[in-house]
Amino acid sequence: MSSMTKYPDDTAHKVLMTAMSMFGTEGVDAVSLRRINTESGTANTSAVHYYFSNKDGLVQAIIDFLHEKIWHPALVELQDLVAEEPDLRTVLEVGLWPGKQVLLKESWGIDAQSFCFQVITGLRNDYRLAFKKITDPQVTLMIRALRELLPEISEETLKQRIKFLMTEALVGHWTRTRIMHAVGLPNWTERIEQIYYDEYIDYTMGGLLAPSSR
Repeated sequence: MSSMTKYPDDTAHKVLMTAMSMFGTEGVDAVSLRRINTESGTANTSAVHYYFSNKDGLVQAIIDFLHEKIWHPALVELQDLVAEEPDLRTVLEVGLWPGKQVLLKESWGIDAQSFCFQVITGLRNDYRLAFKKITDPQVTLMIRALRELLPEISEETLKQRIKFLMTEALVGHWTRTRIMHAVGLPNWTERIEQIYYDEYIDYTMGGLLAPSSR
């Protein structure tokens, strides 16, 4: 059952989106359920408890929402691509696209990416594991495809290069986008975002294909 089927009420959706924004900005532990109720503008002061039971349930509902909207479609797209024996650039473009898609295509994209960053870097390992559960199938498939395309690179070297790649994909995108949008940079448009992404793919390919010093 999808997150929006499970919580079809507009109030539940408003609470979920408000919580994602607040958690992304302040961190999950810093935000109380009472504040979420207030900020969401719901008349029912017990809306969070009614729809999500507690904070753990609310965090899981946000993760389920992101799985439904972003990560499951991304996995299906990558599965279809891998079956066609793609080249390196195409694997990177499709494999790294979920983190960019959420920013380029969704009005709530910055909130979603900030929420993911807070969950991954936060103190709650159960939240981190819940998030990894929805992202790992797609990420694992991308890494497998990269290994098949780069057999000449040692396993140790490839693992390190993939770590660099994933760090930028998460932390770099989050930091850059958060800062740029926070200061209201006037020319930070979807076109500029796309140019950045294309150049990021160029940079990533260069790193993966570089001669190894080992």
